[in-house]
Amino acid sequence: MKNKLLIGLFAFFTVLNFTACDVEPLDPNIIVPEPEDPNNPNPNDPGSFKVDFDGNTYTALTTQVFVSESSILLTALRANGDSFGFIIDATQIGAYPANENLLAFNPSGSQYGYWSINPEDDTANTGTITITEINTANHTISGTFNFTGYWSNTDETVAPKQFTNGIFTNLPYVTDSPTGDTFTATVDGTAFTAGDILTAETSVGGMDFISVAGQSGETAITVSVKSDIDTGSYPITGSPNTDMVQVVFTNPDGNGGLATTGTVIITEITADRVKGTFTATVVDGTQTFQITNGTFDAAY
Repeated sequence: MKNKLLIGLFAFFTVLNFTACDVEPLDPNIIVPEPEDPNNPNPNDPGSFKVDFDGNTYTALTTQVFVSESSILLTALRANGDSFGFIIDATQIGAYPANENLLAFNPSGSQYGYWSINPEDDTANTGTITITEINTANHTISGTFNFTGYWSNTDETVAPKQFTNGIFTNLPYVTDSPTGDTFTATVDGTAFTAGDILTAETSVGGMDFISVAGQSGETAITVSVKSDIDTGSYPITGSPNTDMVQVVFTNPDGNGGLATTGTVIITEITADRVKGTFTATVVDGTQTFQITNGTFDAAY
């Protein structure tokens, strides 16, 4: 998976999973800010989103697309609540492998979904998403897609699902974060300002986490905190199974990892937003990365 935002999140949860029994998915409804109320869709030519599966055609009632510095984030929603969520590691016209990005379908009311990543082999071809047009004058995007979706709860035996003839046409997009999120830091003396910010709520072995990941160019930082955290200062001790907080860093060469020391200060947390500051030291072999002046303010 090339998307460093996802790599940072999965790196953290993979470490925790050494002693945990189950990892719940990143919910596409959380990854991308949710579309408008399906009972009040955008009356100004909202475009169309359709895909075939289970012998029927899914037609979205409302969509939201955010084209950031280096990614396209898309959600599509029907009135019954089932939804698609895509993270595409590109911002240009072209065809992109489904397994190197994230295409997901979440049935209504389920915390799990069908992902475009084969849990037995993440390099396996699972389909393609093609961006056919980005109209910068009208701020609309069009494309096609197809993928094989694998059930994200690997503890259950659920057959893969085929999603075919996917097409989205003239979907309106925005280039400013719909939620006004910010994520900044200093890495070894160099300023880091995230152009892409991803948030997720995830459960690992009964422990619930809120994660905020920021990416600038090919550098990414993820801050994860336990969902029951309150305002205050929390140390990073190098024990991710017991620490209330953690920071993950990845540089352009793919080096980095989990922080061994540091501090996360939660200055504000509500039912849908988290804000704080952080510092961290990440050691990868002979390399040490110092992260200072970290700040984050994001909806989740």
